[in-house]
Amino acid sequence: MVEFQELELDEITEWPLFAQVIVIAALAVVIQVAGTWFYLMPKVDQLDYLKQQESTVQNTIRIKARKVAVLPLLQAQLDELNTRYEYLLQQLPEQKELASMLAAVNEVGIENDLTFTRIDWGEKLVQKYLYRLPLNIELTGLYHDIGDFSEAIARLPRIISLHDVEWHRVSQESSTLHFRVRAYTYQFKQEAETDDDKAE
Repeated sequence: MVEFQELELDEITEWPLFAQVIVIAALAVVIQVAGTWFYLMPKVDQLDYLKQQESTVQNTIRIKARKVAVLPLLQAQLDELNTRYEYLLQQLPEQKELASMLAAVNEVGIENDLTFTRIDWGEKLVQKYLYRLPLNIELTGLYHDIGDFSEAIARLPRIISLHDVEWHRVSQESSTLHFRVRAYTYQFKQEAETDDDKAE
């Protein structure tokens, strides 16, 4: 039996083989534990961090891939909205067209055998993105002629909507009606003025 207390460390080369093996094995365990603690553990922590980063990047890539996948659809929708927007803009009159619009409404009335007692533009109303232009119309005529007139107004190339409609017989014995309506058309505000712009 080897007595380790009698062995001197500086004479390790002269120790019995069994004692040398035990010391070398113990030293190997100590080195392994130290290596694990000081070298491998930080590497494991770094690996866990990199895995988390990888997971985050993969999620980001998936989200971006989904966005890229729907991009053609969104572009198509945007193109459709732009087309509709341009179409609506074409239906809104410019300032120089107001006189010809008034003439067109008057002509439609005459074509339907109606007699105007009033037709003029009211005061322009300012809205967020548009100007609302009231058109005051008063006329007399037969019921079906007034109906044809209203239908023809709807077919004009520029938007005119009819509101606040009133009518009554010219007299008890007459089939002629007095027709009063407030019509509206709209103009786009070219300066695209908003409340924020005004605040500045």
